[in-house]
Formats: sequence, structure tokens, C-alpha cells
Amino acid sequence: MSQSHHEKQLRLPATINSLTTLGIALRQFLAALQVNETWIYPLDLALCEAASNIIRHGYHDDASAHYRVDFSHDSRTVTVNLYDCGVPLPEDKRQPPVIDPDAPLDLASLSEGGRGMQLIFSGVDRVSYRQGEDENQLTLIKALP
Repeated sequence: MSQSHHEKQLRLPATINSLTTLGIALRQFLAALQVNETWIYPLDLALCEAASNIIRHGYHDDASAHYRVDFSHDSRTVTVNLYDCGVPLPEDKRQPPVIDPDAPLDLASLSEGGRGMQLIFSGVDRVSYRQGEDENQLTLIKALP
């Protein structure tokens, strides 16, 4: 079993402006792993989309609220845990969205609110969610190249 390294923890305000700090913190954490931007970008996109969902849907843009982020890695994977005390993720959003590859692409299919979960699930290798009594936890795991 690989040794896990918890190297960075953040507590961020539940505001859209925190996404910039989150992206910078992710890159600072990953700098020691020397992974390239084409590997980082999908994880960053998934992470910022997940945090945005916490801010908008979990906390309904309550700027007085906070969420926590914990970055860790071992020799095989990078794991990012997001913790919040907001409205839990609905049960139907906890699995990857089903996309019909034969369906015609139209503007309605790209509407706001329909693509976020797809970005999260496609940007990482594993997504899990735990709804606790006092806190929710969303875990994003991406295998190192």
C-alpha cells in the first residue's frame, strides 16, 4: 500500500472569487510532482466546478459560509477532498451523467446547469460523495501519469 501525503489544506470562503485561490493552491501542491498542464487542467476544471457547485447550490451564494479542501497524493494518485456543510448533493447527481453519443448537439444540451457534473466526472478517474450528519465530502481522484 502506498504512503499518503497530506500536504495542503485550505479553508475558503463560499464565493466564486475563491476559485482563483483554489486553482493556484492546486498547482502549488502539484508542482513537486512535476506533472504537465495537460494532466493538471482536467483536474483543475473538475475541482473548480465542484467548488462552484458547493458555492452556488450547497450554500446558495452565502458569502459568510466556508468550505474546506484537502489535497493529498501517494505514488499512484492525487486525491482532493472537498468538505462543506451546505445542502447535500441530490442523489440523482451522484453518478456520472448518461450522455447519448448519437444525440444531435444543440444549444439546449449545453445549457447552464447541465454540463457541470459531466465536467467533474470526465476530469478525474473516480468521484465519490459522502453525506454526513454535519458535513458533506466530495472526493476526486486522478491517477498520476
